[in-house]
Amino acid sequence: MKGFFEIKNLTCGYENNFHVNNINLEVSKGNLVGIIGPNGCGKTTLLKGITGEIKNETGTVKLNGINLDQISFREKAQILAVVTQDIEVPDMTVEDYVLMGRIPYHKNFQFFDTSEDIAIAEKYMDLTRVTHLKNMYLNRLSGGERQLIAITRALVQEPELLLLDEPTSHLDITHQVQVLNLVQRMNEQFGLTVFMVIHDLNLAGEYCNQLIMLNKGIVHTIGTPEDVLTYDNIENVYETVVVTKTNPVSKKPVVLLVSEKVLKKK
Repeated sequence: MKGFFEIKNLTCGYENNFHVNNINLEVSKGNLVGIIGPNGCGKTTLLKGITGEIKNETGTVKLNGINLDQISFREKAQILAVVTQDIEVPDMTVEDYVLMGRIPYHKNFQFFDTSEDIAIAEKYMDLTRVTHLKNMYLNRLSGGERQLIAITRALVQEPELLLLDEPTSHLDITHQVQVLNLVQRMNEQFGLTVFMVIHDLNLAGEYCNQLIMLNKGIVHTIGTPEDVLTYDNIENVYETVVVTKTNPVSKKPVVLLVSEKVLKKK
């Protein structure tokens, strides 16, 4: 469905500091969208503007026709889930942490999880393949395991839109692939729309079906990975010499770096 997630004329940022300006985006339901761009270009600022963590100066953000600025925190949490870069690591079991995703559905003065809450949590722990960790304490898990648990808690909210802020940062290649395989699987299996800030261009190209490249607070390019990850776009925005090729297996674009030493020999 075209226009499922719409951002119109959005400007937001920090007082007397960096802003993203006049952002206009339209995302169809079921897309897996990557937000890319160099450090300081506005990726996380845009995400915070979408969630309402920072106040929008102009523009609107709508999900399925609903203006996110005009609904309560509880209502917003039932249709939109967020996984940030820095995951809280409380001293609680994985199961208890995952069940926190059901809080937006709790009635007033409800202090305990219902059998339905527990069944939904078990369903997503099974789907994300973390059931074997349910009795472990979160603060004793690896970074990759904690990232999977954080995504599981977000899925337990049963949102229409999942927002991820650099979900693979600080992870080794094994856990990067594990996390993104999970995101891709949930996207394809449930038609979950995903809006993901991602730093690694090759991971963005491999897993996303739409990319939005930001530069200096504005949208530079929107399109498929093949359209966006061209050497001229990357060199213009990142100011770095690259070579772009095609992955022979997935047929997705691959970005190759060229060192200064090699360039000097040319």
